Amino acid sequence: MSKVIPLGSAAKETEVLADRKKCRKYDQCGLGDKYIYIGSTFHPRQYYIPYGEVKRVYKRVAASNLAGKGFLAPILYLVFEYGDGQEKVCSFRYLQDCDKMQNELEKMHPEISQMSPKGEERAKEREEISRKMAENELSDTARESQKKLEEARWQVHKRPGLYENLAAMAKLKRHADLARPWVRNTALAVLIAGALVTAAGFYLMLEAGRTVQGIVVALVGIMLMFVMVNSRALPSKINNRKKRNREYEAAVADMERSLRAYPDFPLPPCYAHPVVCDRCIRIIQEMRAETVDEALSDLKDDLKKMDNTVVLSKDDYEEVVAIKPLFTVRNYE
Repeated sequence: MSKVIPLGSAAKETEVLADRKKCRKYDQCGLGDKYIYIGSTFHPRQYYIPYGEVKRVYKRVAASNLAGKGFLAPILYLVFEYGDGQEKVCSFRYLQDCDKMQNELEKMHPEISQMSPKGEERAKEREEISRKMAENELSDTARESQKKLEEARWQVHKRPGLYENLAAMAKLKRHADLARPWVRNTALAVLIAGALVTAAGFYLMLEAGRTVQGIVVALVGIMLMFVMVNSRALPSKINNRKKRNREYEAAVADMERSLRAYPDFPLPPCYAHPVVCDRCIRIIQEMRAETVDEALSDLKDDLKKMDNTVVLSKDDYEEVVAIKPLFTVRNYE
């Protein structure tokens, strides 16, 4: 077990180790009875901070997909703000672990903010906009458009399997579209080279009698294969463009067939998702648009601007991650 390092007030190491041993683990981090634990690059739960000194714990997203931008393959960080504004950041491999940790932390210590300073500003702005929206008198056209979108949202909600599958296939298609052929070919070549190096290492050990050299060579080959297998860059059904295109088009066709019973559906079937309806309704309520087409156009413009440089609230982040692939795979058309 690695040595614990304090980030706030120091405590007895034996007390911290005992608390860490029984803490609830979330990827590289953990929640104990007295301290919150943060992982480093090579050591999980290496740092600790007393709960009383933690000011904020919030998500931060950085791009990591093959194009270097966007929401399709983000690196998710959890930022821990403590003391006089110091920060410690830890990456998470899985969004579910991050969400579970934040939810548990909110139950244990509701006084710790779950939003960044900018996120809190946006939340206040949202509340102010909601207050103004309640006072707004929408035009007849806007009210009719809102009614259409509310009905559309209800229709889509009755098809959870279809819209969830559509969003999932759009995300996988986008991932495959961004995968460069030379990256896959290079990864495959390195994997084959690793297998050959491993075989050479075993040959040195078993046939040439050079045990030490053979072990070293074999370990290098195994390491190369391990890295490539876990890189997700190897050719596979996940990044097979033709397969993903077929699956995405099939998901769109399924949604289109399902909506034939509702001929007045106001959105293209490729964008049939409850969150799309909700955000279009919000745009109309904010009096930024009057018709459904105008609201959809404004939504596309909003999503184009939402990259890893934009600070989003937790709700905004979840919504954008859910629907942005629907628009990026269509080039926002």
